[in-house]
Amino acid sequence: MPRLENTFDRELFSRGFWSRYKKLLISLGVLGTLGSYQIITSAREGTSFIYGTEPQVSGCPKIEAVVPAFNKSINSILNDDKYKKATVERLSGAIQIPTEIEDVYPSPKENPGYFKYFYQFHDYLEKAFPLVHQHLKVEKVNGIGLLYTWEGSDSFLKPVIFMAHQDVVPVNKRTWDEWEYPPFSGYYDKGTDYIWGRGASDCKNLLTAELEAIEQLIKDEYTPQRTILVSLGADEESSGKEGAQKLSKFIEQRYGKESIYSIVDEGNGVGFVDDHLAMAAPVNGEKGYVDTSVTINGRGGHSSRPPDHTTIGVAAQLIKEIESHTSKYQFEPDNPIYQLLTCTAEHSDTISPKLKKTIIGASKSHKEREALSRFLASDKKWRDLIRTTSAVDIITGGIKANALPEVTSFLINHRIDIHSSVEETLDIDLYYAKKIANQFGYGVSLNGEYLIPETELGTVEIVTHHSLEPAPISPTSGPVWDLFTGTIQNVFENGVFANRKDIDFYVATHLSSGNTDTRYYWNLTRNIYRFIASLIDESTAGTTHSINERIKADRHLSAIAFVYQYIVNTGNSKD
Repeated sequence: MPRLENTFDRELFSRGFWSRYKKLLISLGVLGTLGSYQIITSAREGTSFIYGTEPQVSGCPKIEAVVPAFNKSINSILNDDKYKKATVERLSGAIQIPTEIEDVYPSPKENPGYFKYFYQFHDYLEKAFPLVHQHLKVEKVNGIGLLYTWEGSDSFLKPVIFMAHQDVVPVNKRTWDEWEYPPFSGYYDKGTDYIWGRGASDCKNLLTAELEAIEQLIKDEYTPQRTILVSLGADEESSGKEGAQKLSKFIEQRYGKESIYSIVDEGNGVGFVDDHLAMAAPVNGEKGYVDTSVTINGRGGHSSRPPDHTTIGVAAQLIKEIESHTSKYQFEPDNPIYQLLTCTAEHSDTISPKLKKTIIGASKSHKEREALSRFLASDKKWRDLIRTTSAVDIITGGIKANALPEVTSFLINHRIDIHSSVEETLDIDLYYAKKIANQFGYGVSLNGEYLIPETELGTVEIVTHHSLEPAPISPTSGPVWDLFTGTIQNVFENGVFANRKDIDFYVATHLSSGNTDTRYYWNLTRNIYRFIASLIDESTAGTTHSINERIKADRHLSAIAFVYQYIVNTGNSKD
């Protein structure tokens, strides 16, 4: 793997920067977590870097906090013990209902019994948030998706959508004894302030935060100017096809394309770069996705008279080719991670001058860009954000010890770089499939069409599934972005960190290597931001989808405060 050389290498990794940066990635929730492109710069149009002795124009300026005109309960949400106790109980109750979704599952119409816990969850939400269900229109889409509509007083303003998903990743029964508290207990430990259980951080915390904020706004007798939609899918952890896909089409039919002001869904949180620098990094882009199923169709026979290579052996050779030839690492300044790097370079005192120069210069200098590419490629935590990845996840072949395997299949999961495409990714798979087929005398077919005729030995068959192009990059300038980031700035600068004047707080952007339910909402708006306004630490980030998933209660409160303030702020803005 390419490395930065000599003294430059030592400079880059000096002063403990690298270990601190890993912690930042973890705390932001990055680890676990195309049409036209735009240069990611800042919340202000036209800003740029000039590195050297001349004055610099900041590429990561302080965002101007947007203070909501209506703020009756913001202090109570963040600081009132009675409110905290009640919201902890509601989140705990939501966690106790095991809304697990598996990779293979029926449609609600085919087998409604499979979704019995989802229906129980719907009933629970109605009891936990009575004002929401009294004042908002609640519609079930495809039986399991929930759409809440809070009509605004100004019908000319585009609606805002808040998203989350009801489903959770299944808990392996073999691991239940390894949990500190049972995975569906929703146990609250007052000593540590942790709420435990599957869904605590992914993402019943966000789901309840959205409903909590609206419930409180109704109590406060707030009337929204802008219509607020809460769209809750039920199979995000699988395909989203029975939940979010149906919901997005339902919303589009009602409001039309490009009809939504902005969308907020699950994503990164807030983390510390060092002791005095905190940063929010909303995700404004996602990599693409495609599963490639490869099947070696061969000939059977007795194992006592084997060919030179069985179908398993041919599959192994193809897998070796794919794993040995990884995609090129390529950083470009339009990658959303660049703003996070830029903010750190400008504002952290733990970063070396050499690395600062490299990061800042990468937007204009090819040499510095190549150096930054090598730097990012040198660590697993960064490298997958600047390339297409290929993971062989499933393999099957053979049925008996004395029978040659007639069929061997494996699946490659690709996460596609923002500068690539499904077609380009598939072309690489085909290149190596043809190489192996020619080497061993097989035909090749793609999605049922022969590219190389079948031979007497058989065929390498390739079928694609679940293809998704990289998401459009959402804007990072203009009034929608400024209002969104200004709300984040206010929640933390004047709320969460109000008594910590030693903390400097900035908002940047980031890229996700995974895909959220927003994959189905691209037609509705360009302004899609994936963010949970919670401070996430290293001790909890690695528990998502794993043992001992948990969230700190006080950090759940800031997510509620953000939704509350963003609803008010968007109501006071114009399209």
